[in-house]
Amino acid sequence: MIIVFPVLPYTYSLAGKGGAISLHRLFAIFDKFSHLSAPRITYTPNLQQKPSCCMRPVFQLALLLLLPGISAAQISTFDTGNEGWRCDGDPVSTNAMWNSIGGNPGGMIEMTDGSTGGTWYFVAPAKFRGPKCDAYGKFLRYDQFADDHSNPNTFADVELIGGGITLVFDHPILPFPAWTHYDLFLREDAGWRVGTTNGLVPTQAQFKQVLANITSLRIRGEFHHFAVDHGGLDNVILESNFAFDLDADNSSGLTNGDYRADTSCTPSVTVVGNDPLLTAEGPIDSIQILLLNGTAMDQISLPAIPPPIQVVVYDAHHITLINPGNGGPVDFLAVMKQLQYLDAAVHPLQGVRRVEFQVYAGCGLAGTQRAFLPIYTPPSAGLPGDTTVCTNTSPFSLFSVLKGNPDPGGIWFPEPSTIPGFFDPSKLAAGTYAYIFPPTSECPGDTSFVSVGIEIPPVLRPDTTICFDDVLYLVRPNALLEWTWSNGSQQDVLPVSEPGVYTLIGQTENCLFEDSVQVDFFACKACNLYVPNVFTPNDDGNNDQWQAFLPCRWLRFRLEVYDRWGSLVFAADDPEQRWDGYTRGKEAMSGVYVWRLEWDADLFGNTETWHAKGDVTLVR
Repeated sequence: MIIVFPVLPYTYSLAGKGGAISLHRLFAIFDKFSHLSAPRITYTPNLQQKPSCCMRPVFQLALLLLLPGISAAQISTFDTGNEGWRCDGDPVSTNAMWNSIGGNPGGMIEMTDGSTGGTWYFVAPAKFRGPKCDAYGKFLRYDQFADDHSNPNTFADVELIGGGITLVFDHPILPFPAWTHYDLFLREDAGWRVGTTNGLVPTQAQFKQVLANITSLRIRGEFHHFAVDHGGLDNVILESNFAFDLDADNSSGLTNGDYRADTSCTPSVTVVGNDPLLTAEGPIDSIQILLLNGTAMDQISLPAIPPPIQVVVYDAHHITLINPGNGGPVDFLAVMKQLQYLDAAVHPLQGVRRVEFQVYAGCGLAGTQRAFLPIYTPPSAGLPGDTTVCTNTSPFSLFSVLKGNPDPGGIWFPEPSTIPGFFDPSKLAAGTYAYIFPPTSECPGDTSFVSVGIEIPPVLRPDTTICFDDVLYLVRPNALLEWTWSNGSQQDVLPVSEPGVYTLIGQTENCLFEDSVQVDFFACKACNLYVPNVFTPNDDGNNDQWQAFLPCRWLRFRLEVYDRWGSLVFAADDPEQRWDGYTRGKEAMSGVYVWRLEWDADLFGNTETWHAKGDVTLVR
């Protein structure tokens, strides 16, 4: 159905995003364009109707309404905002300034020259970029005003960049202070040049190469090289009838045709939104679907697809949808809605997966969009674990006790020590400790538990002291399954008759064991002193020497022998020292000698001093 309104002497093909536009919106757009009052400048070579350039236009507008959709175009009317347009060069601001009034009609964007020496441009947003190969042979249209063009420079008025090539257009007639309308025919013979305004005329292949992937569209806003001038832009239309949007209502939060899936707490998610959009003037040949950052366990998949669309699966990361000849956009959309992503790994990798859709039509690559799939796999706290340790066990990680491949990064409650997640048996009590992943806005949490038991190791016995000549019997604890005494013995009972440190090393059911006993001895009775009262130092080998016999552990010993005149004839500091009957190197005379003895010895752990005296008869 075609509805023709007599407004302007050129034809507009209008549509909402991707072609699905409401009648309410359609007539709102029509209402805007029905009030256009701008000089019309059209560049259309070799057309049957001569282009006109006049100050008093004849109003005529044809709106092509194709039900249920409308022939699509990229349009900026600026009725609700600047729609992502920017400025560069030397403007006073890099964000295009939006004005809700003053447009042609309605809203517009405008900018003032910063007068720093450059030339400023209006810069188009993302929807005017990308594959626009079907715009070949159609128009770029816009309304513009400039308050001063009395001293223009040689900069291009429109710049179109893509495929490594820059196309420029130089207006023969510059914009007036009132709104001026331009129609730029998108074909190599319509006045475009390569690189500069005096560059070569582009070839058809070059022009199509630019449209195959437009990376920049700029419209000049400054037309007085030195003065602070001002200009505005409205009603920009790039007649590209192709529209591809993975999320037409932008409910996922992305506005450039891409789609961001709702956060998935499982490793599986649908790849496109509920309302993907695909329109094209001609048939769609195929759609390549590529998982860009998949691992060996990632895959994209489709169920069995009925005709007419054919599905070719190259591998888990690459699927192609092919039109055998009778498929339309609706058929492609029906298939795309069934596309699923899956991470088949036992422990899926958390992150954002990217799936790219490349649509090929008669002109080649017509459009590319991406789906972003945030995969936040639920955290795993693992399976419960338990352990029993000794009080003398070194601090250890509770995480190592959990089972079932838990994720790192959880928290412990109660926190077991100053070192997060470590349990010190010498300082902490036995009990149950929770390993927790709190729930987040993306996914539920998880909790697991570790039970810690503490085994109190047996003891050998306290350090002890016993009487000399007694024997202490050390008995190994019953809890030991294996053991060895420090002397290498593995007997159950170790007799101890000498002072020292005695160690037992062993193994209980749950931990290593090691304990030592310090064994000391003391005298439990006084020494029995014996001193002979006669000796015969005549070298006959019988009773030739004299000594005091002290058969006990002494600490200090002093024995002295005196003659009748009180002279010291013999002294000893050890009971083993003997008097041979000589004094000062000479034989002592026969007779009676007096001795005196003093010694220190231990008794029940205390040092006691004893005294003794008597006489001895020397007989020769």
